[in-house]
Amino acid sequence: MTNNEKFSEDDRTFPDWLNKAFFENILKKIETEDTKLTHLEMTPGTLKNDHYASILFRAKVNYTLQTKPNQEKVSSFILKIEPFIEGRKKEMIGNLNLFQTEILMYTKVLPMIEKLLLQYGDKITLGPQLIAFSPTTPSYVVFEDLALKGYTTIGSRHPDLDEVKTTLLKLAKLHAVSYKLCKEEGDNLVTSLDKGSMNSTDPNTFPFIKNGIKLLKEVLSVHDDLKQFVPHIERVEYLLLAKTLDMFNEASSGKRNGIFVLNHGDFHLKNIMIQKSDGRLTDVMLLDYQISIFGSPAIDLHYAFAMMFSPEIRRNHYDELLYFYITNFQDTLRKTEYKGHIPGNFEIRQELTKHRFWGLFIFLCFLIFNYTFIDEDGNLAEVIENPEAQKKELENPKFLDELRELLPKFLHNGYFEI
Repeated sequence: MTNNEKFSEDDRTFPDWLNKAFFENILKKIETEDTKLTHLEMTPGTLKNDHYASILFRAKVNYTLQTKPNQEKVSSFILKIEPFIEGRKKEMIGNLNLFQTEILMYTKVLPMIEKLLLQYGDKITLGPQLIAFSPTTPSYVVFEDLALKGYTTIGSRHPDLDEVKTTLLKLAKLHAVSYKLCKEEGDNLVTSLDKGSMNSTDPNTFPFIKNGIKLLKEVLSVHDDLKQFVPHIERVEYLLLAKTLDMFNEASSGKRNGIFVLNHGDFHLKNIMIQKSDGRLTDVMLLDYQISIFGSPAIDLHYAFAMMFSPEIRRNHYDELLYFYITNFQDTLRKTEYKGHIPGNFEIRQELTKHRFWGLFIFLCFLIFNYTFIDEDGNLAEVIENPEAQKKELENPKFLDELRELLPKFLHNGYFEI
C-alpha cells in the first residue's frame, strides 16, 4: 500500500479552521499562561480501516510560553471531528448525536464512574483525557495523544486472549457501576443516554444493513453446504430489525424487565489501544463512546462476539470469557457495596437468550467487518457504503469457513426459532 492508500480522503484533508489560532486556544487548556505556536504538523490520526463515523487527525505542536520565549515545548493531540467532505458518509452520519453523546460521556459520566471506583481503591481509567470539545458545528473533541504514554493501536490483527480479558474487565466495571447507580439513584445521567447505534436514525439509511441479509443469502445459496441455512434465515429475518429496535428502546420506554447497564455501544476491536512494558500487557484503553446507550448488557456482549473476538476465541473461549465478564461484574458490585440483588450467571445468560435476535442480526450483518478490520487491503468505507464491495467481502473464503462452524451452532441454540 502507498501512504495515500493507507488513509481515507477525509483523513488527508485538513479543514481550514484547524489553524494556529485554534491550537493556541487548545494550549490554554493545558498551560497556565499564553503561548505562541512556532510549528504545527497535521497527520492522519489512524489508518482508514480503524474508524468510519468520525475523522481523526494527530496534531504535533511546537510552542513557547510567554514567560520563556526561548524554550520551545512540544505536545501532541488527537482530534476527532465530524465528517465534513460532501458525500455518502456525511449524509449518513450527519443526523446522529455522536459528539453530544461522547462529550457527555467524557465530561460527566466516565469521571463519575471512575470517581466511584476510586472510592473503593480501584484507579481504573476508562478513556483518554479529554482536553477540549465543541458540541456544535463543526463538532470536535480533542484528546491527549495516548501514543505518548506507550499505547498503540491493535493493528491488522485480532486482540489475543489476555487483551480481550483486560478489555472485558473494564467493560464489566463500567456495566456494574452503571447498574448500581441506576438501582440506587433511579434515573440519572446514565439512564439519559437512550440513543445508540440502531435507534438514533433509520438503520436502513446504512446500505450494509439495508442489503446485508439479502446479499448474504445470495452468497450462501451458491454453496451446497451453506444454502440449507437460507430457509432458516428467511424464517426470522423480518423480525430481526424490529426486535433489535425494541431492545434499544426498552429502557427509555419504561419497560425495564431485565438487567440494564450503560453500554459502550461500539465494542469492537478497533476501539481499543494497548499498552505493553517489556513485552507484557499493562493496560487496554477503551475508545469511542459516541454511541453509548443505557440498555441490556446484551447490546455489548452480543456485539463483542461478532466484532471484538477472533474466530479462534469465538470457537474456543466464548463461555470462558462470558464467565470472566460475569464474575467481574458481580465482584465489582460487591466491592462497591451494592446492597441489592446481584444478577447471577444464569440471569445474565438469560438476558443474552432473551435478546438472541440482536445477536443473530449482528452475526448476519456485522460479522463481515471483523474480517475487513484486519484486511490490510480492505476498505471499510467501501464495504459499509457499496453493496458490490460488501458482497465481495461476504465471499471471503475464511469468512465462509467460519459460517460453516457458526450457522449450525446458531441453529442448534434456537436462534432461528420464532
